[in-house]
Amino acid sequence: MSFPEDIPHFVEDRDVGTFFRVTLNVEFIDDIALSRGSVVRTDKKKGEVFRDTPFALHLREALEYLLRERPADTTEWALMTGVSFWEDDRLYAYLQDLYDYFYGDRKEPPVAPDSEAPPPEKFWT
Repeated sequence: MSFPEDIPHFVEDRDVGTFFRVTLNVEFIDDIALSRGSVVRTDKKKGEVFRDTPFALHLREALEYLLRERPADTTEWALMTGVSFWEDDRLYAYLQDLYDYFYGDRKEPPVAPDSEAPPPEKFWT
């Protein structure tokens, strides 16, 4: 197996694969509360959709795997989603915030990386 196929449920649950390829894509990342094509706007609805379905369980396991194993670097992530992060740590901080938004107590979805922002100073050293 290889990334992204090694993400749990990525292959066998089409919704999980779609979530990573489409929902986290540059065109939809700002509407992060998407679920199966419909935008989830309220905390109540977010809780119903992301906590009480097989998709929610699979997505949770996939995100936990990503956070635990850190199997992708920023280049692999950008190839899968079209979203670029300057550093692996920023990518995984974003995924942690995403996890906390769906399954923790974070009130707002994480902010997508700014494609216009210059790289961090240490990037050039």
